[in-house]
Amino acid sequence: MKKRILALVIIVIILIVVALVYLYNSKEIEENENISNKGTVIYSSDGNVIYDPSKANETTGVEENIVIQGLVSVKSDKYIILEGRQHFGEYGYEIDEYTDATINNNNQECIDYFTLERYDTSYIEEGDMLICSGKLTRKYEESYNTFDTKDNSIIVLKSNDYEKMKQEAIEDKRAIHSTITIGDIYDNYIYLEYTLEDDTNSDISYNFPFAEKVYISDDTKIIGNLQKGEKVKVEYNKENGNSNALELKEIEVIN
Repeated sequence: MKKRILALVIIVIILIVVALVYLYNSKEIEENENISNKGTVIYSSDGNVIYDPSKANETTGVEENIVIQGLVSVKSDKYIILEGRQHFGEYGYEIDEYTDATINNNNQECIDYFTLERYDTSYIEEGDMLICSGKLTRKYEESYNTFDTKDNSIIVLKSNDYEKMKQEAIEDKRAIHSTITIGDIYDNYIYLEYTLEDDTNSDISYNFPFAEKVYISDDTKIIGNLQKGEKVKVEYNKENGNSNALELKEIEVIN
C-alpha cells in the first residue's frame, strides 16, 4: 500500500514538473514571437546593427523647450499622434522638418493658425498640421517619440487651409515665394519638395514644407541634370487629363 502511495506521489510530482516546463517553454515561445513580430534586426554590410526592433521604445535623448510640427495621423480621447511624413498610396515620404511624436490628449488649449480663435483639442482632426512647444523625448524608433506640451497652447493649421496653401504654392500664387527642390527620383516620376513660408498673424515666418509626386512624360522638357537636392523651377501640363496627378511640362535646374 505504501509503495502504491509513493508511486502515485512520484507520478504527481513528475506531472507537475512536466506542466511547469511546458508553461515556461510556451511563455518563452510567445515572448520570442512578440519580439519577432516587431521586426528583425537589420545589419550593415560590415556586420554592424542598423536597426534593432527590441530597442524600439528605448529613450535616446530629451529636448526641453523646443518647437515641433507634424501632421495628425491619429486622434483619440487619450492621445494625438503626429507623423513626420506624407503618404502617397501605401508609401510615405519623409519631411525632415516634421516630427513623429505621441502627445497625451489633456484637452490643451488650441489656437487656429489663421483666425487665432481658441478651442480645446476637440478642434483637432486627422490631417491637420500642429505646431507644439514643450519637451520631446526621443526614442530609438522615432515613431515611439513622446511630446509633453506642458502648459503651452497648440497651434492648429486645419487640413483644408493647409491644402489651399499647398495649391497656391504649386500654382505660384503665394505672396511669399516657395522654393522647389528635387527629392527622390524614379523612372517616370519624382518627388518635389516645396518650402511653404507664411507669416499670417505673426512676426514669425513659419515654414510648412510639403512634397508632391509629379510625373515625367516623353514630352517633358528637362533643362539641366536632375539630381536629388537640386533647386528647380517647374511648369505643369494642365492638359494631362488627370486632375489628381501632376505632370511636368518643363523642369529646369536653377542651382
